[in-house]
Amino acid sequence: MNHPTFIKNGGDVNNIPNTLEMAYGPLREKALSARFDAVGKIYACTATWLGDSKDGKKSYILTGAHCADWKEPTAAKGPYVGQFKDKNGKVIAEDGVYYSGPYRINPPEEMGGNGSDIAMLVLNKKADMLDSKGQPVSQPWIYDGSEEINNTVNFLGYGNWGTGDVSANGQSPQDDFAPQEGSKRAAGESVIDELFAMDYALSAPYHPNQDSKAWARLAPGDSGSAWWQHHRGFWSIVGVTKGGSMTSSHAVRVAKYAQWIKSVYPQVRTFTSMTTVDATHELKLPDLSHEAKDSSVSYTVPKQSAATGPTDADWDLGQGHSIIQLNLRDVNQGYYHQVNIRAWRDVGCAKAPMNSAVSCGQNQSSLVLKFMSEDNESLPAGHYQGVFTVSAQGWNDKAYTNTLTLHADIRITDEETSNPEPEYPNYQRGHAYKAGDIVTARNGKLYQCKGFPYTAYCGYKSAAYEPGKGVAAYLAWKALR
Repeated sequence: MNHPTFIKNGGDVNNIPNTLEMAYGPLREKALSARFDAVGKIYACTATWLGDSKDGKKSYILTGAHCADWKEPTAAKGPYVGQFKDKNGKVIAEDGVYYSGPYRINPPEEMGGNGSDIAMLVLNKKADMLDSKGQPVSQPWIYDGSEEINNTVNFLGYGNWGTGDVSANGQSPQDDFAPQEGSKRAAGESVIDELFAMDYALSAPYHPNQDSKAWARLAPGDSGSAWWQHHRGFWSIVGVTKGGSMTSSHAVRVAKYAQWIKSVYPQVRTFTSMTTVDATHELKLPDLSHEAKDSSVSYTVPKQSAATGPTDADWDLGQGHSIIQLNLRDVNQGYYHQVNIRAWRDVGCAKAPMNSAVSCGQNQSSLVLKFMSEDNESLPAGHYQGVFTVSAQGWNDKAYTNTLTLHADIRITDEETSNPEPEYPNYQRGHAYKAGDIVTARNGKLYQCKGFPYTAYCGYKSAAYEPGKGVAAYLAWKALR
């Protein structure tokens, strides 16, 4: 970190060895925040977990190529022997294979290593990635856009510590500092100010002695670490650390490798796909309660020409969903049409309207969006696109606010008459339903299984208890709509 930040955090430039650990306290605390839970360590490098295979046997890890092939780029794929550990030092995966980026072996001269030093590890999974509450860590997103320049970037790694012009390359004992307890895991910030190496690399400056937004740089041990930016309300990975100099940090630009990463790991989450509502998929956004302080998060639709929806938050609005009315343009005809999408919060045990703040014990607050044909019966065939915003607000943590920018890209064909799957499962006679379960009856309406002592009736095989039809259904089921 630079001297102004070091001093602000309690460091003494005349007594660096004895005050460095205290000055790094805020950087270490930030490095443990939930948004960076996917970051871990492999041998002498930093790496980032992107997710697991569908069968749960493999873990996919993003890092630098020189961390995977040991600086000998002779093959695009090879065996990898080593462990990936999470922020607590737990072994998550070990041993497997590495895949180097497509330009690692013979990069164009103008690209060099700065634009080609990227790799994926496919390792044997040993444990789940869990957050501080014991819940599964959400898969991070890789950025596939083009807005990195002139935006703040967050670094996070296990590299050497230092301040100002003091070298962190470990060339002398005075240059390499370590905490008395715990790892060197720390976070810092700069601003991406340049694309280079055929636009396959990113550069961020470091100002060692002046008060600046560019107050941190990377060091040995940070190699392979992810660069993080906040775009349109969401965090995503924009770079993978290559190296740098005393006055700058360099990274491979992830957007240039998004398709390659997807070829290695088809289930990777990309920024574009995770912020776009379409006609066929349910879009579940990250749980933003992790960014608030001990608080659930509710969602509203601010005043705008592109969308209307709930405008006020409430604690408990019961179960169900909200409707957002979008004003989308048919890109083929040029006309605007109203397109309705459903929006609800996944509160951990049920669905709740988007502007409801209630949760089921863990402050779960994922916003889910879905297009349903039954809500758009008069919508003609067309290709509808648009951009709209949603506001996020902490319920207990009133200081937490966020604006989410989302895209709609909805294609409707003449043959499309309904969604292939109902919002809630179809009722099945004899199924052991639990209190609170919601089903779709044969009449298309929704019914909820009542609580004790009526719950048992929901699972009776007799047609008399079938919701929407049976003469005794009212004993077991509550009509929702």
